Amino acid sequence: MKVALFNATGAQGTAIASLLQKKDYELISPVRSEKNLALLANRNIKAFLSDFSKESLKPILAEVDQVVLQIPAQISPNLMISMANNALTAIQQVGSPRTIFVISSTIPEQPTGKASPDARWQMKQEAMSILPDAILLSATEYLENFSTSYLQAIKQEGIIPQTIPNHLPVNYLSWHDLALYVEAALQKTDLPPGFYPIGGAEGITGEALALRLGKVLNKELHYQTLSHQQLEGFLTPIVGMPLAAELAEFYEWQDGEGSHLLNPDTSAIRKRLGITLADFELWAKQAFSDSMAL
Repeated sequence: MKVALFNATGAQGTAIASLLQKKDYELISPVRSEKNLALLANRNIKAFLSDFSKESLKPILAEVDQVVLQIPAQISPNLMISMANNALTAIQQVGSPRTIFVISSTIPEQPTGKASPDARWQMKQEAMSILPDAILLSATEYLENFSTSYLQAIKQEGIIPQTIPNHLPVNYLSWHDLALYVEAALQKTDLPPGFYPIGGAEGITGEALALRLGKVLNKELHYQTLSHQQLEGFLTPIVGMPLAAELAEFYEWQDGEGSHLLNPDTSAIRKRLGITLADFELWAKQAFSDSMAL
């Protein structure tokens, strides 16, 4: 089966691509730079340069059986909406091949008046309007935040910094978990179109997270709640001031008004897709085995 995979060079896209290749899918991916063209060639993924306009995407999409659409999270809300609209419209115009649209965040149930969360809401609305037969997967938070972005704080200071309040359970999932959801959704062509919140198998509070990860790493850890201003300061050197402010705005909404979306019950969709996810301890042992000497 031939699948168009968007954002194949990102962390989540790389995990999805790896699993799909193991399952003998033929992957085609649009990219925006020569660098990413070469990167995917080295991974045996057929890639095409595209400016992500409708016309540049249509020749790629016309030759595939299914589509896995992802829009990068670390871009401005306006660009996020524009890229999603172009991709969705191009998919429709080539005959609407079956599409799995992954939005790697929670999504407001109604407009919030804030640009960053509202961009996610608008992408969902446009997908349901332009491609009513699409499968929409909305992820919560990724476990890899702890083994990548927060690794040094965990390793050197013994703290897990997060903006999510300590008492709130979060149904974290890993990049591999996401790949399992996507591959199963590609296989289960009888899965009804619609919107599916996804996550791991359980909700974990900040206190439980520190205790359980500390046991795996044999290290005393403490969950430390950051302000959204602190998060913006942390992100600014990495992504620049405007985008850092927009991401902080998103998390301010998610950690407050949207906090009930962080712990979805995923049992029904996991059963429907026939997938089993690794428990938190197994993920932690594997994720930290090569990156942390304690």
